[in-house]
Amino acid sequence: MDEFRFEVKIPIPMTQAQKFQVWLKTHPLLFSTHYAPRVVNSLYLDSCDLAMYETNLNGISERKKNRIRWYGDIGEANNAKLEFKLKKSGKGRKIIFDAPLHLEQENSSWRSVLRDCYSQLPEEGRIILGNGVMPILICSYSREYYVSACQKIRATIDSNIVVYDQRYSDRPNLINFQPLGQYYLLELKAAGDFEDELSALMGTCPMIASRHSKYVTGIRKLIWK
Repeated sequence: MDEFRFEVKIPIPMTQAQKFQVWLKTHPLLFSTHYAPRVVNSLYLDSCDLAMYETNLNGISERKKNRIRWYGDIGEANNAKLEFKLKKSGKGRKIIFDAPLHLEQENSSWRSVLRDCYSQLPEEGRIILGNGVMPILICSYSREYYVSACQKIRATIDSNIVVYDQRYSDRPNLINFQPLGQYYLLELKAAGDFEDELSALMGTCPMIASRHSKYVTGIRKLIWK
């Protein structure tokens, strides 16, 4: 289980991308590459009335997201993890369980894929997930990873963000997608003990942080496409 941490999100227009790269790499905190870039895939699970979407849309202080995340090829999710992302008073943390998805099986249905996944969860994971959730969308994007020289602040830059609608398909839709727009997403992350360092960094940022949820933005895109 991760500790509570601060997360700041900054959507960056394509025209400002180079400015942010320069700002991050020339900042006195001396950010450098932390991991090799990779593709991130997240399957979001919600109720049929999109209760999780509504709580995140309305910015309720305590809220939760259920997602299954894996890396690389969107169709190869055997090493996926179920993540419960919890938010409280501006801080977030994750509870994580192994949750393999066998998407590569021919003619596999979401019902069978999720049943197999659910059967492999420990009791705690089943209790937290609860009943009545269904696949809503898969969000996929490219992510770059950076860390400050002091190791106190991590940064990621996401690009090529797309969503695959799962609401009206019995089988996983891994082909038809909708781009979320022409922008990058910068996320700055720090443990709760390093709030001052994160605030000082934000004081030099070329743009103001704003609330941003890929899940909320994805639902809006699918509804209003």
